[in-house]
Amino acid sequence: MHPNLFRQKCLLTTISLAISYSILYYLILYSNINKKTFPVSKPLPYRGCIVSLIRSDKLVSLNRLLNMLNSLTLYFRNIHQYPIFLFHEPTLENDTKRQILYCASKLNIRFYEIHFNVTIPSNRSGYASMCQFWSYDIWFKYNILQSQCDYVMRFDDDSYLSNLTANDLFEEFHRNQLDYAYRVIYRDTNGIEFIRDNLRSFLATNKTRSGCIELMCSFLNGPYGYDGLAVYNNFFVIRLDLMYEHKVIERYLKQLIALDAFYRYRVGDANIQTICLLLIDKPVKISSMNFPYAHNVHGASDIGPTFGYFDTVALMWYFTMKTPNVTCKSVFIASRYTLTRRNV
Repeated sequence: MHPNLFRQKCLLTTISLAISYSILYYLILYSNINKKTFPVSKPLPYRGCIVSLIRSDKLVSLNRLLNMLNSLTLYFRNIHQYPIFLFHEPTLENDTKRQILYCASKLNIRFYEIHFNVTIPSNRSGYASMCQFWSYDIWFKYNILQSQCDYVMRFDDDSYLSNLTANDLFEEFHRNQLDYAYRVIYRDTNGIEFIRDNLRSFLATNKTRSGCIELMCSFLNGPYGYDGLAVYNNFFVIRLDLMYEHKVIERYLKQLIALDAFYRYRVGDANIQTICLLLIDKPVKISSMNFPYAHNVHGASDIGPTFGYFDTVALMWYFTMKTPNVTCKSVFIASRYTLTRRNV
């Protein structure tokens, strides 16, 4: 073979191999956005999962999400044992996913794409979609959790742990054989007239019934109707099978979906999830959990669930969260008078 032809053939072969390796590298890189390898721990007698519904914008919401994730790294006992499912719309870009994986690299993060089918567009469609997701979609539209989780913990992307938990919250939940755990009970009157009328229709064949969450009880279709008693469910832990063992829950939720209730009325997911618990006609083991937790600049003490709005630091928080990458390897904790930064 002529020397020039031989050199040209070798050069082409080298270029071809380089291109092939480059393609292989990027295929592996992109395929691993949703796959990370972590050390194998001793098997637990349960499967705990942390779930968050995240937004797709790249600045304030991303900073708040990373603030939440890094607070779990710092303060959630045994966090390495539990996967974190981040549900997101298709608009979440791969570059943003990679940034999340880099900034929260100690966590077992899994992305899961969902689609909101907005039936009645309005200026509150996003909020209505979120309420429907946490009331119905997560249990009955998407089945990813059923095959991977026994206990599901909701942890919103704009909440965070403000200090170390006394216990592994999943282990505590399992040890006490709970069905449901929450932080706060309050009353939410959004959409209450629709909820009352709908419950009267749904329970028309039942006698007046009341249900209790710990020591607080609520009538569902009594003389005055449902009174708005609700668990503040930005955080909760649930034994997942509870949603499927009692068919009345699915029937109740499906008739709300058929009515487009979340888009037509100001129906909140806290009321709906509470009603689902109250509809169950057998004893359900429900308990509160107290631990250091905050929601943006709404703080709760380490020993009690009462929330307080920290208006003195709200402006500081707002401007901090508008700083690019400020929470990449940090956690910002709002107290009554200061905003404290802690590094991961």
